[in-house]
Amino acid sequence: MRENIFSKSSKLNEIFKDERVLYPEFLPEKLPHRENEIESLSFCFKPVLSGKKPVNAVVLGSPGTGKTVSVKFVLSNLEEFSNRAKSLYINCFGFNSRNSVLFLIANFVGAAIPRRGLATDEIYSRMFDYLKKCNFIPIIVLDEADQLIFKEEGSKLLYDLLRMTEYEKIQLGLVLISNNFLLTSGLDPRVKSRLSEESIVFEKYSPEQLKDILKERASLAFFENSIEKDVVNVAAAHSAKLGGDARIGVESLLKAGRLAEKENSGRVSVSHLKKAFSLMDSALLSKAFPFLSEQEKIILDLISSFDGVYSGELFRKYSKIKGHLELRHFRSTIPKLESMNLISAPLIDLKPRGKSRFISLKVPKDSLDKFLNEKH
Repeated sequence: MRENIFSKSSKLNEIFKDERVLYPEFLPEKLPHRENEIESLSFCFKPVLSGKKPVNAVVLGSPGTGKTVSVKFVLSNLEEFSNRAKSLYINCFGFNSRNSVLFLIANFVGAAIPRRGLATDEIYSRMFDYLKKCNFIPIIVLDEADQLIFKEEGSKLLYDLLRMTEYEKIQLGLVLISNNFLLTSGLDPRVKSRLSEESIVFEKYSPEQLKDILKERASLAFFENSIEKDVVNVAAAHSAKLGGDARIGVESLLKAGRLAEKENSGRVSVSHLKKAFSLMDSALLSKAFPFLSEQEKIILDLISSFDGVYSGELFRKYSKIKGHLELRHFRSTIPKLESMNLISAPLIDLKPRGKSRFISLKVPKDSLDKFLNEKH
């Protein structure tokens, strides 16, 4: 009789108490250092409790600052407390056209529309009919909203939805999440005035705040004494170095724990964590590269030649290499690269000249060079 491959596995040293708390989709019961932002979001949605339209919210901040998880946390609490509202989360990296977003909203409110075969205006018409008889207030969350809003049809989509609330008195709320602080500046004035948004800015986590967050997650994820003392501190320092991105720290703890289990080690060590950093860099580039245009790869290569560069200087350098590039197109590229965790691009106030993004690479230069050279 053939021996089952799993029967040869020796007893593993158990490290994880509950690794699910380190998953990207995990929704914590509390969000340290985001109390003010959560209060602001709650204020936007409170009108729902008395059957009124919520305040539209624009949530801005660098990657890994808790924007998405805070929005989901507040909406989860709202839906638990009241049946007056239901939320639909849409990531605009995957759904970045007017047609695809209207399709999702239409099905969300019960229209049961087929994925293909209907024109956009027909989808809109059916969605509108079902919204009129909806027995709850839909709150539509558009994450990575810049991937949609900076397109002409994205602005048209917003106009469609906002016009319904203004003229047809349909109760509907919008939440736009983005790491692009200029998200609403380029909107058509008619859309901008109707949006009438509450802007909520998520500042970067400090090193100490990152340490608090990772310490809390580690205590839930790992058995006591199964993780070396310095692991959380090193993970927090690494996250702080890469722009205060808490997601990087959380993911590194998960990967380090799995490496330790694979080696049947009794504890997660700093060496496991450093191996996790390297694996994450490679996986990130492998995942991102198929979705990068040649223009974006050239911009990445240029960024890697600096320790840090302001966006204006980077734009001038690129223009010398490849000729004219529209500034609007360039500005939309930078947030995309930041959303993919390839760069850090905080907005810096350069008084009295105004604000500019300070751009730096978030992956090792040698790893990036390897991927760039493989394509040429």
